[in-house]
Amino acid sequence: MASKKLTWLPDTWDMVFSIKTFIAAMLALFIALCFDLPNPYWAVTTVYIVAHPLSGASTSKAVYRLVGTAVGGAMSIVLVPNLVNAPELLTMAIALWVAGCLAISLLDRTPRSYGFMLAGYTTALTSFPLVDNPATVFTYTTSRVIEIFVAIICAAVINRVVFPRHAGPVLTARIDAWLRDASVLITAALDRRPEDATLVRTSRRLAAEAADIRMFTTHVSYDTSGHSDLVGASRELQGLMITLLPVVSGLVDVDAELARTGYEHTSAVTKLIADADEWMRTKEPMSADRFSEFVAPLWELETEAKSSSRWQDLLLLDFVARLRDLLQIWNECAGLRQDIASGSRSARKMHSSGLAQATARPTHKDYGMALFSGFAAALAIVLGTVFWIMTGWSSGAGAPVIAGILICFFAAMDNPTPMIRKFTIFSMVAVVLSFIFVFAVMPVLSGFSSLVLALSFLFLPLGVLIARPSTFLLGMALSANIPTMLTLQSRPSFDLASFLNTNLSTILGTLMAIGIAAVVRSVGAEWSARRLLKAAWTDIASVARKSQKRDPQALLYTMLDRLSLMAPRLASIAEGSAVIQADMLKDMRVGTSIVDLQGYKGLLLADQRAAVDEVLDAVASFYMERRRRAETKPASSLLQAVDATIDTVRAPVRSSAAVRKVLMALVGLRHNLFPDADPLHDIEPLALREAAE
Repeated sequence: MASKKLTWLPDTWDMVFSIKTFIAAMLALFIALCFDLPNPYWAVTTVYIVAHPLSGASTSKAVYRLVGTAVGGAMSIVLVPNLVNAPELLTMAIALWVAGCLAISLLDRTPRSYGFMLAGYTTALTSFPLVDNPATVFTYTTSRVIEIFVAIICAAVINRVVFPRHAGPVLTARIDAWLRDASVLITAALDRRPEDATLVRTSRRLAAEAADIRMFTTHVSYDTSGHSDLVGASRELQGLMITLLPVVSGLVDVDAELARTGYEHTSAVTKLIADADEWMRTKEPMSADRFSEFVAPLWELETEAKSSSRWQDLLLLDFVARLRDLLQIWNECAGLRQDIASGSRSARKMHSSGLAQATARPTHKDYGMALFSGFAAALAIVLGTVFWIMTGWSSGAGAPVIAGILICFFAAMDNPTPMIRKFTIFSMVAVVLSFIFVFAVMPVLSGFSSLVLALSFLFLPLGVLIARPSTFLLGMALSANIPTMLTLQSRPSFDLASFLNTNLSTILGTLMAIGIAAVVRSVGAEWSARRLLKAAWTDIASVARKSQKRDPQALLYTMLDRLSLMAPRLASIAEGSAVIQADMLKDMRVGTSIVDLQGYKGLLLADQRAAVDEVLDAVASFYMERRRRAETKPASSLLQAVDATIDTVRAPVRSSAAVRKVLMALVGLRHNLFPDADPLHDIEPLALREAAE
């Protein structure tokens, strides 16, 4: 028992973060009081909202908050004076603005999305309290922007000057962990252990982590360390990480197909695989010359396989190409990781594999759910405003504002109801703590120094809660609510009726958000995952039906982004679900094969091009049918079309690089869609056929 760590105890960095945040908050409060700003507690609240243990992340969040607040405040200045005499129109305008900003933030899905969301609900926050006094809208809004600006400056200065904790080392540690897990995945793939169920879960987790690392690099760009100059290298590395996963998955499939034909790797390839396993554990990059020497056995094997059109040799060519790509991508990952860790600005640009070059890096955009979430936020504001107007409650303006804010905060979740329920409980705790502080502690305080001392007993523990992921929601809910509930001003008020009315409005707003989220907004994890799958299948069908050349990397990024969104949802879906059985990595490989077919079919002979078009039409039909019934399997007619096209194309297998590219795409398509099909029959070599004729 004595040897077990007390994990609930904060570590040194947690306590340093809490002290720094409290100092920044008190500095912001002092400045706001000195300049007699109307609501100094906004400055304190902002410091805790933008607080983050990493200095770069805190700064990026602060910048987006400042921009979002300014835009939202400007919209209040436009709406309130012009529509104050038409409450219905003002309510609808605010609701639509909040809905639109929330929808844009959900579609953006980067750290800057926080700015879009804030621009929306800031308008509600600054508009509703002013409907009885619209002449003060400019002063009120400007003061809010100034108070938030003061808070951001204080938080940024303290976080960067006092024991700054840089994001660069954290990024390096996350990259190392990702590469370590990826090397385990690759080792299992090369050892022919694709049946290991943990590998599927590992692939999904790595996809989610790679996408999250790209989000994290935004914070690194605001860091004061030398790592801020390596954001481009970090994003390039993330692109390679994304590319690596389908290559590994495809290598597993083609190697399994080779094993079914009875093929055993040569001693040279076996040694190469063993050496690669040992090399990947070091995470050290190879020079170009050393790498060429390392993969030389693959070039020799490819040369031998090119001289034959047998099915086994076609699979072997596919295997060699995938293994070479895998090793090349890993070498580039190792090189970029070394640059990031050392702070070097050389930022390698090898990319000889060509797989990391992408003209665009699109992400999945669910327009339907974005609009639906925006509708839920608008509904919360409209219903809350109707309740406020019908009751005539002077403090009722807080209900629609809080309801709309909470719907916005948790809009990215499938079912936000449990989190909003927790937030409601934490808000009630904040009310109790604030009541005790306002009516038992503040009356006996005699100056700013005594106020700071008293607040330290309240906010220092809250800072520790924010620093720890397991207690972040509790710490943030309390620290964001308590300064407002305390109404920290130069002339504090101890009016019990005002305190109860204001905070009761807040609680009612949270309860209203729970009801709207439960009835309107909540969806199941399986429902969301199925939408992601259907979107992927639609993309594949669309690519198969369009003849123009597409960027394979664009499709790759979009589908892997969907996989990263699916990964956390799969844990809560029943094992028998068709969503669990689906393999998006396999669908991704089918998609890239289709892109290759579309890109190179124009260089084929007319009969070959017609055969490829028949395959593409059949694939498109299969995936459109799969959208309607997820359990649909590819028809035997598709297998026959693929086999016939392979026979048509592989006869002159050595005629051109384009023909070879088409042939490899067809081979990949066959063993991805029909892993259990019998091996394709062999045809006579062209020279023997000509001699017989």
